[in-house]
Amino acid sequence: MSRKVLSVFLVSLLSAGPLAAQTQTGNISGRVADATTADAVVGASVLLEGTRRATNTGADGTFLLTDVPVGTQLVTARLIGYGPQTQEVTVRAGQTTTVEFVLPRQAVVMDEIVVTGYGSQRRAAITGSVATVNADQANVGVTTNADDLIKGRVAGVNITQNSGEPGAAVQIRIRGGTSINASNDPLYVIDGVAIQNLSTEAGGIGIGGDPPLDRNPLNLINPSDIESITVLKDAAAAAIYGARGANGVILIETKQGQRDRTTFEYDGYVSVANRANSLDVLNGDQYRQFVEQQVALGNLSAARLAALGSANNDWQKAVTRTAVSHNHNLVFSGGTEATQYRASLNYMSQKGVAISDGLERYQARLNGTHYAWGDRLQLRVNLTASHVENDYLPAQDEGGFEGDVFHNMVNFDPTQPIMVTDPATGQQKFYEIGAGVQSVRNPVALAEQLQDFASSDRTLGNVRAQLDIVPDLLSGQLTVGVDRSESTRRIYYPGISPAGAQWNGRAAQRSRDLTAVTVQGLLTLTQNFADAHDVEVVGGYEFNDFSTDDFGAESRDFLTDAFSFDNLAGGAQVETPYSFRADRRLVGFFSRATYGFKDRYFLTGVLRYDGSSVFGADNKWGVFPAVSGSWRLSEEGFLQNGPFSELRLRAGYGVQGIEAVPAYASLLTLEPSDGNSYPFGDNKTVGVAGTQNPNPDLKWERTSQFNVGIDYGFSDNRFSGSFEYYVKNTSDLLLRVSVPQPAIVPDQLQNIGKVRNRGIEATLDALLINSSNMTWDAGLVFAAEKNEVRDLGDQSFIVTGRVSGQGQSDQYAQRIIPGFPLGTFFGREFVRVDDQGVEVFSDYDADGNLIGETTSPGADDFVPIGDANPNFALGIRSQMTWGRFDASFLARAKMGLDVFNNTALVYSTKSNALQGKNFLASALDDPTGITQPAIYSSRWIEDGSFLRLENISVGYNFDLPAFFGTARSGRFYVSADNLLLITGYSGYDPEAHTDNGLAARGTDYLSYPRARSFTTGVRFSF
Repeated sequence: MSRKVLSVFLVSLLSAGPLAAQTQTGNISGRVADATTADAVVGASVLLEGTRRATNTGADGTFLLTDVPVGTQLVTARLIGYGPQTQEVTVRAGQTTTVEFVLPRQAVVMDEIVVTGYGSQRRAAITGSVATVNADQANVGVTTNADDLIKGRVAGVNITQNSGEPGAAVQIRIRGGTSINASNDPLYVIDGVAIQNLSTEAGGIGIGGDPPLDRNPLNLINPSDIESITVLKDAAAAAIYGARGANGVILIETKQGQRDRTTFEYDGYVSVANRANSLDVLNGDQYRQFVEQQVALGNLSAARLAALGSANNDWQKAVTRTAVSHNHNLVFSGGTEATQYRASLNYMSQKGVAISDGLERYQARLNGTHYAWGDRLQLRVNLTASHVENDYLPAQDEGGFEGDVFHNMVNFDPTQPIMVTDPATGQQKFYEIGAGVQSVRNPVALAEQLQDFASSDRTLGNVRAQLDIVPDLLSGQLTVGVDRSESTRRIYYPGISPAGAQWNGRAAQRSRDLTAVTVQGLLTLTQNFADAHDVEVVGGYEFNDFSTDDFGAESRDFLTDAFSFDNLAGGAQVETPYSFRADRRLVGFFSRATYGFKDRYFLTGVLRYDGSSVFGADNKWGVFPAVSGSWRLSEEGFLQNGPFSELRLRAGYGVQGIEAVPAYASLLTLEPSDGNSYPFGDNKTVGVAGTQNPNPDLKWERTSQFNVGIDYGFSDNRFSGSFEYYVKNTSDLLLRVSVPQPAIVPDQLQNIGKVRNRGIEATLDALLINSSNMTWDAGLVFAAEKNEVRDLGDQSFIVTGRVSGQGQSDQYAQRIIPGFPLGTFFGREFVRVDDQGVEVFSDYDADGNLIGETTSPGADDFVPIGDANPNFALGIRSQMTWGRFDASFLARAKMGLDVFNNTALVYSTKSNALQGKNFLASALDDPTGITQPAIYSSRWIEDGSFLRLENISVGYNFDLPAFFGTARSGRFYVSADNLLLITGYSGYDPEAHTDNGLAARGTDYLSYPRARSFTTGVRFSF
């Protein structure tokens, strides 16, 4: 009997697809228009309710749904920024039914579908802190990376571009960082699969590139392929990602093909960029005059004056350029009822404002979706492949020499020429102070002679199968994803350059391979009871396997520079190669249950159970729960006629873990050591030595977060926004602490610290004008965050933030100390310069009481002198359309932050002239004597507050269909980035910092400056 029932069930199940195909069908066509202007709404989604049948409107606002089953159907049109509209449509066999949708503009739409962790939800049902940016409506001009789309648009998301070098990493912090030693970067999820947020580039040879240089992890994806970006900010929203989501989650959804619509698109731009500002460095005449004066005073020898040249060189101008970049993107998309596809090709060439650096990116993407079995089975493939060529800015940090092109740009004697004639050959060569190791070098020669290239290939792909097991009730999903990158670094210091002369040429090759495999299974149950109770339960399992392979080889002493880095065997001195491999695994079980009652009250519970291979044997597993709820007050009868079109109260609490520590962090690690060799017969055998103390009790950092928020809307949501308050408490911080001896090494990684973050966030979106020929919408985001170190165990403080520059050994700019925020500058308190040209500082006793002044400050005289954290941050945006014209701008501001100007400390010192080095012009007005060394103090802490006009764009939309029958849309635009910076900071840029982690930020040591760029571009669709 059971076999018979099973057979009938299987036959019925397998017959569902063919029976559906035999059903009589018709078509639905129509147009979607703006309710105010009657203009076409382009890109609106038109969905046949109860199915996955959907299409998008074209440039004229029209759409077509084919093969729709006969009968009465519900069809919904929606687009972010508009209120949705649903209509009943009667479909007759073999006929086309026409319907028109009229959508009202709204700043926030509660029926909008938002991508969340492992699924999607109506915005009204979301109980956590979630923000979404639609890429098509961001309109921020040139976007070279995905982070450009959310910069200044999401409250609580702090994006800092630490370097203007092409392809350089950006620092993204969601609601402030919490970890001192582990990563504070968010988790990036592309089309449902998390990517590795590690540097894919191989390391260098003492050029500031060991460990590997940070590159933006989103370099692999073309911003034109992005449909939307969703940011999960609080624990209630991100807890379902467990240990990987403690720093917030950024979900990126890419564009997909559409049924019954074949489209060819091209967009491209050309951009020119220049150095945004200049440092006031002595020119040749000023430097010569200074040296003459100091020789006359007896402070410099006559030999210094004799060594000066006759040039008047502007080294800033010599090492920078007008950089021309261009980008080209081709897209072909379309589909049938069963299969949709979207393929794109992208090429970008981005030159840096320095004379020798830049990158090229080749990127291809294919998204495909196939429906079968009466649309009950969905198969989806997302594949991205990218190839990036980096030409790095050369530098060398060894051999008595410190600095890259920009450091030497300030240091080098401005009376000397770039090129001179070699008396031996009669040929032109770069001028250098002398042969061999020198403390300063010709910056143009450094840029032109040293070779430092990297190539990186990265493939990101996933395959997903989704089955409606029981239609409208139970669905299952299986996803397999791979993130694979291969990078090679090639470096050569030629023997003809002072940088390579000490080795008679030095070559190296490094490689780094990263692989991440993800297997993910989901079951989703959805049910509505009595039109009042909505239940959704998601359960799943995820397995992640990560591996890292590093390899390096090096050779020195070459007969000729012609080999470059292509023939390491050509060097007489071949260095010992190295190799390294690390593997780690992460397993998670998770569940989320959401309950809604009458579209007013919502409750969500999340539970994640994660296991990680990196922790001690007794602490490999962690449980991370979250609970949150919301109440739509605007749906209550007592507020029906009130001023609010939307009013919602949200609250949530959750716990998350932080797992971002190296593989084998809890184990005893060994490595070969020549110092542990021993004789074996007549031969020496190399032994091994311990490099790390084991800690079997090592466990997760744990972050608990409470969040409360209010979402509001007025005038049919033409004005809308939110207010939020949060508290994050992180415990069991991973810190390296001293251990009793004897031990393998002096310290051990332990869980001892605590940090608290608190903050408020506010957003306001407004549709200011909505007339028949003009629209204007604007937005404001505000965030203020404070953090405090609560506990460091037995340690009173930890020094961090090393001070750079000659004579600054063992100097640190910051301290981690209980009661103070991370990023606190500690140092001497500068008072004045006395009549002898000596700096005078405040003198404190051991109890911290001010007792006078001193020229010889001691350990007791180190006090808090600044805070790298801003008091608050602002983002302001505006977008306007007038007929076929559009204009937009984006501005950002940070107020109350301090910056340690390490550049001024090193280069505002007249003592540089003692070594034949140049310095900043501000030193001429400084009474500090020429023999006085640079001393770190509050003198070099500056107010870094700023207001930046991030982007301004103006465009014109062509009526291409009037000229070309196959054309759909066209747009021409001009754009300017980093156009205006208002700040009192004296350096290049208050945001261009050395990125040394959360506890050592806010230090500017001649970081690569951000450029000011101007762009023109076009977009066409056919």
